[in-house]
Amino acid sequence: MKHLVRNIILFIPLAILFVTLATFLLGGTGLLRNVTYIADSGDNLYTKTREADTVQNVDVLFIGSSHSYRTFDPRIFARHGVKAFNLGSSNQTPLQSEVLLRTLLPKVNPRLVVFEVHPDIIAYDGIEAAIYQLCNVKPSLPMALMALRSRNWRVVMTALYAIPRNLLSSEFNHRSENTVGYAAGFLEHELEYYSPQPLDTVAIQPLPRQLDALRRCTSWIQACGIPYILLEVPDTKNLLDSYSNLPEFQSLMRGYGKFCFKPLDSLDDSLHFYNQDHLNQHGVELYDEYICDSLILPLLNSL
Repeated sequence: MKHLVRNIILFIPLAILFVTLATFLLGGTGLLRNVTYIADSGDNLYTKTREADTVQNVDVLFIGSSHSYRTFDPRIFARHGVKAFNLGSSNQTPLQSEVLLRTLLPKVNPRLVVFEVHPDIIAYDGIEAAIYQLCNVKPSLPMALMALRSRNWRVVMTALYAIPRNLLSSEFNHRSENTVGYAAGFLEHELEYYSPQPLDTVAIQPLPRQLDALRRCTSWIQACGIPYILLEVPDTKNLLDSYSNLPEFQSLMRGYGKFCFKPLDSLDDSLHFYNQDHLNQHGVELYDEYICDSLILPLLNSL
């Protein structure tokens, strides 16, 4: 029996090593269905994380999903003398935010962090965002932990391929992305208008692992000595009305720190959104001016 147990213990690290090497060697051939390498995530994640390496001492760091990088335009905040940078990325959940905060927050060293939280994102598994991050952000220990915490085989297999590939590949350090409409992490969307339509009623169901990650994120921000707020951005009225338990979600968010939801009555679903949960540039202009005056500047002035 002891001999069997010893053999099993010896076999486990060899099996892990074999799977890792096989995944790395075969990952780029298309033979492994669970390995997905996407070199361009469409949100300038590669560009913005490298730019964040050189940006220091900003006034505000925005972080979160597309509701962050499509909403908070640093060019608008600059008009008010506020230096801002946006680390939002597509479908970024707290699991991916944790990677960016762990590796980049001390470098950016903001006076204030605005952590965007959205009902759909807190309830999302983050698989797509995890793969984008593995393929476009510099490898790190927090990234490897993120892959394991995703509890998804496809993410883990992609990590086994992407992390060593990006560490060893010179091409990874010399990519270029289309930066039309890009500014300090923000990405301007082509001007479009939303046509409101009926939506089914849904209940927001936050995932425990996302809430755990959110707690770790806020604890890390605090450990860095930086104040933060959690901010829910505007959605169309018909999307907000479709949530059956929005007050309960917002109450839950208040348990993770200062939470703000500052709707702007002048925002119109048909005029200021390009889909049910993203402002178009007209809406961005109105909302950013509003929160800069009513929220960001007062907070900065109080620090």
